[in-house]
Amino acid sequence: MLTDLQQRKLTKLFSMYDSDYTGVLVKKDFELMFKKLSTLRNWSLRSPRCLILQDKLMRKWQGLEKKADTAHNKEVSRAEWLAYYDDSLADAKPRAEEILSLMEIIFDVFDQDEDGKVNQDEWGQLLAAFNESPVYAPLVFPPLDADQDGWLTKAEFLQHFSDFCCSDDANHPANGMFGPY
Repeated sequence: MLTDLQQRKLTKLFSMYDSDYTGVLVKKDFELMFKKLSTLRNWSLRSPRCLILQDKLMRKWQGLEKKADTAHNKEVSRAEWLAYYDDSLADAKPRAEEILSLMEIIFDVFDQDEDGKVNQDEWGQLLAAFNESPVYAPLVFPPLDADQDGWLTKAEFLQHFSDFCCSDDANHPANGMFGPY
């Protein structure tokens, strides 16, 4: 069962996906996210990277709709989202797949030089793209960058996102990785 802290953090994550601010997730949210991300990188809609991004986002929506839309109304409410995560976090394998899926999307777009890591400026761009103010980047990035090398690697991000979803430690640095919740 999700704790109060987990519910608050996962509600934050839900709001980051809610691109049209309607309070429910629908296919349009993922289409808007695709448009925002491809425009941010100025990718041609026919470029391989753009087509891969679009495919990943649409697959993410299809998987979420299939597993979380218990009302079968082509939308995922916050309650359905939380129930989905309650089930997903109970089983480590689906959780790892969910984390990997999100991590790939993030790094495909924000790892500009494709070196497997992002810096604080790129983190701010990530926040902005996912409906959060980039002004939080200088506040949230340093605690995430435990080795203080100025970068988050894919492995570091994977661990932080897992901790964001799973940890019930109110003082864990990963809690604030996407700004206030």
